[in-house]
Amino acid sequence: MRVEKIWMSPDTAGKSRYALRTLGGIAGIAVLSLLLVWGGTVLIFTLELPRLGSFLVLCLGVTAVAVGLAAAAGRRATGDATVFFLTEEDRLFAMDARRLVYHGRNVLDYGKAAGEVQAFLRHLARRPGVPAGADEVKKVERIKENVRDYALVCQVRHPSGRTVRRTYVLVKGREGEELLLRHLERRESWENALEPGENRGPFRILVSALACAGFAALCALSHPAVALLPELWYYPCLAAGFAALCGLVWFALRQRRGE
Repeated sequence: MRVEKIWMSPDTAGKSRYALRTLGGIAGIAVLSLLLVWGGTVLIFTLELPRLGSFLVLCLGVTAVAVGLAAAAGRRATGDATVFFLTEEDRLFAMDARRLVYHGRNVLDYGKAAGEVQAFLRHLARRPGVPAGADEVKKVERIKENVRDYALVCQVRHPSGRTVRRTYVLVKGREGEELLLRHLERRESWENALEPGENRGPFRILVSALACAGFAALCALSHPAVALLPELWYYPCLAAGFAALCGLVWFALRQRRGE
C-alpha cells in the first residue's frame, strides 16, 4: 500500500528524540521531587514550623507537582509515538509505536524499549509506509476535544483480522491536523452522534473523590498524633483511601479520553 499522507508529531517527523525526552523527563521529575523534599525539610527545621502539618503540606505539594509533570510527560510521549497513515485507497491507519516493543519489568528494559521506539520512529520518518503492526480505523465512535489534545475512541481492524476497540490520543499542533480530523469525522459513527450514551463518568469521579476525602479524614483522626479515633483504624483507612484515589484517577482518565 502506498501512503498518500502521514501524520507525525513535529519531533518525530524530524529526528526523533523520543528516548531522550521520555527518559530525561522521568529522571528530571525524580530529581526535582527529591530536591523539593530536601529543600522543604530544611525549611521546616530552619523556621521551626509545626512538624505534622508542615510535612503533610510538603508531601501533598510534592506529590501534586510530580503527578502534574508526569501527566505532561506522558501526553508528550503519547503524541510522539502516535502516527496516522492515509493510503491512496482512502484507508486510514493508526498506530502507537510503543505497542510494538516489550517494555519489560525494570528500568533497564524500559530504557531499551524507549530506544527501540526512537529507532523505529526515525526509520519511519526516513521511509514512510504503513507498518505491519498498524491498525486500520474502520469506525470512529467518539471524538472528544480536550485543551491540548483529542481523544479518539475507534473500532479498528487489528493486523490479525480481529476488530477491537482502541483509544488514540491526537495531541494538538501537528501539521495537517485539520485534514486528519476531517478524515476521522467521515468515519465517525452516526448512531453515537445522534444518541450519545449516558455519561456516568462524572458521578463515578464524584463518588471516588468523596470516598477518598472521607478515608483521608478518618486517617487523620485515627493517627497517633491526633488519636480522636482508635489507632487500629489508621492502616485500613489508609489502604481504602489509596484504593479510592486509584479509582478517582482511573475514572478521571477515562472521562478525559471520552471512554
